Amino acid sequence: MYVEHYGMVYLEYWEYVVSFVYIAVLYLYFARQKNVRIKTRPEYRYFLWGLFAKILGGIAFSLIYWYYYGGGDTTAYFYSSVAMTNLFFKAPTDMLKVLFGSATPENLSYFSLDTGKPFNYVYYDTRAFMITRLITPLTILCFKSYLVTTVVLASLSFIGVWKCFQMFYGYYPRLHRELAIAVLFMPSSLLWGSCILKDTFTFSAFCWFIYAVDRLFLKKKDQVTSGIAIWLCSMIIIAIKPYIFMVMFPLAILWSSYARISRIRNALVKYLFLPLAMVVLAVGVVVVLDLMGDRFGKFSLDNALESIIIAQKDLTQAEAYGSNYFDVGPMEATWSSVLSKFHIAVFATLFRPFILECKNFVMMLAGIENAFLLFIFIRMLWRSRIVGFLKSLIKNPLVLVCFAFAVFYGFITGISTPNFGALVRFRIPLLPLFVSGIYIVDYLMLQRRKARALGLTFRYDDYRSGDPDPRRPIVLRRWQEAVEAVQRKKLSAQDAA
Repeated sequence: MYVEHYGMVYLEYWEYVVSFVYIAVLYLYFARQKNVRIKTRPEYRYFLWGLFAKILGGIAFSLIYWYYYGGGDTTAYFYSSVAMTNLFFKAPTDMLKVLFGSATPENLSYFSLDTGKPFNYVYYDTRAFMITRLITPLTILCFKSYLVTTVVLASLSFIGVWKCFQMFYGYYPRLHRELAIAVLFMPSSLLWGSCILKDTFTFSAFCWFIYAVDRLFLKKKDQVTSGIAIWLCSMIIIAIKPYIFMVMFPLAILWSSYARISRIRNALVKYLFLPLAMVVLAVGVVVVLDLMGDRFGKFSLDNALESIIIAQKDLTQAEAYGSNYFDVGPMEATWSSVLSKFHIAVFATLFRPFILECKNFVMMLAGIENAFLLFIFIRMLWRSRIVGFLKSLIKNPLVLVCFAFAVFYGFITGISTPNFGALVRFRIPLLPLFVSGIYIVDYLMLQRRKARALGLTFRYDDYRSGDPDPRRPIVLRRWQEAVEAVQRKKLSAQDAA
């Protein structure tokens, strides 16, 4: 593959050997850790499977983009970091100035023909160059190998994803297989979230953010470490893709607040207080996001409308994308016009491209995944008769935040990204929540059917904080009542006979 400033470059045989050795060491270490921890934490049965699926996704992406596409943003980020690495060994002080300083022409002048230099479009794009800054330490440690750096990055980024899975598992351990699929094994997440791209960092940081919010505000555990994790993940996401933060920040507040309000037993107080609380929260979120507008740049509230219109025009007219895009229809530069496309944008983000719209192998994988998503979503609506789905949203804060994030993030992504190739990559943060939300509602409907079969009244509130502990007195009493009711029915039937 030809790379600017470097000429022809290749994946050397030693890179495959070192990657294999690294994976073998990971297996030997974590296999023992899994055997120790699985005795008290059953979710660790998925740890190695998830880790190696993540690494395999990173390797698959790397080989596809190296041999089939001949490079892309991923190689531009990497070879910009190679220039940083070369500068580090030549003049460490200068390299640190570039690493922690501004992307100015003066700092760019530190690079030479001997070191190579970062790609201009990467260097002068603050968000793109952040990826180069973040992977440069890995490039140094990985002998300037693209493949080895990818493998190491994939394994490190798995930490945030695993934390997210642990959070969901803590609520619904009986759904371990379904939650593993949703968080650990979705193909798009594995392919686009395990390589040298912006999405790997933002996806892992988002997953860890969700876990930390749950620990800090709902579980009230590890408050110092969770607070630090929330801050660090927020900074990473704001620095790379601030529009993700603009959705996850208000949803985190909604989640923690609604979880507390839903515990109020007095219905009158609850439903009088809820609208007022939501209004106060909405105003507070808008004020905070407005104050942070300088950090968001073109994604700020003031510039959001203009950015959406520009993105629509740029992506649909870009020759590099060909005709691989969907049309939301004519749209004017007004919020009413943009919001009128809400349903089209959300549906496209969640379920498109369809299989018949896919024109290459990578898109075909996305098409199959989307067919699966559409199937389980329709199945969930059918089983819940929609009414059960709506009750689950109202009664269960976790279900509410899963679908709320999927819908609002889906709208922002779909309305600003009409290209399918970019869409399947940008949407991966919503997949763990959206798919988990579907499976949780399915599970609640199953428990409702079981309860009714035993003559019990199903209570959504019992599952507000996850699976009810079967040792709780109230749960034992209800199941005892159910058993007695069944016995009474049998006796009545015998007397009638």
